Amino acid sequence: MKYFSTNHQSPEVDFKQATINGQAPDKGLYFPERIPAVSKALIENITQYSNEEIGFEVMKPYVGDTIPEDELRKIVSETINFAIPLVKVTEHIFSLELYHGPTLAFKDVGARFMSRCLGYFVKDQSQKVTVLVATSGDTGGAVANGFYDVDGIEVVILYPSGKVSAVQEK
Repeated sequence: MKYFSTNHQSPEVDFKQATINGQAPDKGLYFPERIPAVSKALIENITQYSNEEIGFEVMKPYVGDTIPEDELRKIVSETINFAIPLVKVTEHIFSLELYHGPTLAFKDVGARFMSRCLGYFVKDQSQKVTVLVATSGDTGGAVANGFYDVDGIEVVILYPSGKVSAVQEK
């Protein structure tokens, strides 16, 4: 799978390079060249799969061969090692509650997945990688928790003075 910049001024890259770069050189966001369809068999038999198996099957096409399958399974397992309930809203509408993670933010899922992928990609580098986050809300806590204990990566989080709500500060 290749990723292109939303500004269309940078070369396409694979998942590894998009993860390491974070942002395209032209300041665009990386976006997958296509959105892969989930197999009909997975959908029809979804109740027979664990959350980890579903996560692996969904993420595998995006990651391609940049992470070996056994490592990707481990990353997915560490990413979603908390309850993610599917709650019925109406007869035909359900909501996947992603806010049951360690920081109570839906961003826990993405932050944990990306932290472990980046940790895998930089594990053989001698130089530490610094992730810089600027936020006025729960992104900082989710990123800090997601990258906690990921070897080779340091995180710096910038909060605007006096601009964080009391709830988000807690």
